[in-house]
Amino acid sequence: MKKKNVVKIMLFYTKYKYKSRKDKPKYVWLKYKEILQGRILDVGADECGLRKFLPEGTEYIGIGLGGSVDIEINLEKSKLPYRSNSFDCVLCLDVLEHLDNIHEVFDELCRVARKYLIISLPNPWASFTGMLKRGYYKHGEFPMKFYNLPTNPPNDRHKWFYGVHEAEKFLKERGKMNGMKILQVDKENTNLNFRKFLYRIFLKLIVHNDINVDSLLVGSIWAVLIKSSSSH
Repeated sequence: MKKKNVVKIMLFYTKYKYKSRKDKPKYVWLKYKEILQGRILDVGADECGLRKFLPEGTEYIGIGLGGSVDIEINLEKSKLPYRSNSFDCVLCLDVLEHLDNIHEVFDELCRVARKYLIISLPNPWASFTGMLKRGYYKHGEFPMKFYNLPTNPPNDRHKWFYGVHEAEKFLKERGKMNGMKILQVDKENTNLNFRKFLYRIFLKLIVHNDINVDSLLVGSIWAVLIKSSSSH
């Protein structure tokens, strides 16, 4: 029996593309504004750039280390200082990969979220593939952004090396352990032009069958989780 084509409907989408950290808050607002309401916690908020896009009456708290956060907190040393189910939406964007205690912090994010949790994680495998094509990061200074072994201890680094499929599995299974379920997952840079299509074929010919070629090509993974007791 021939399988029917399934059209994946995206609940959260924007045509806007961000090119830097400065542009990302606008991307987040345009993509997720439907659920960025009520009381919001932004974990790893940096300059709290999302605040300026939020409608009047929204209570926004940005926490983290550095930048212009409302409350400074070291996630590797402290739990989130909030009661369970305190926030309508919790965001944690490009933060978890920097933490040794990624599992514990993820559990904390789920705990304080009343309804929604928005997570983004980079794709280290794609960064490595990009290095093989384009050379070292920052004009030869580093073999790979956040993964090199410098002479002196770095101020910041990524502490986990994974593919997007591993990341998606982590979010799904760890989320389930915390009473959350995946509402949407999408990945950046999934559109294939002819050149990328040929490169994908080339990679499939040279890498092991255990390796999902998409993990070598696509960008960051974005996920929205919802508390199982909540309805969209």
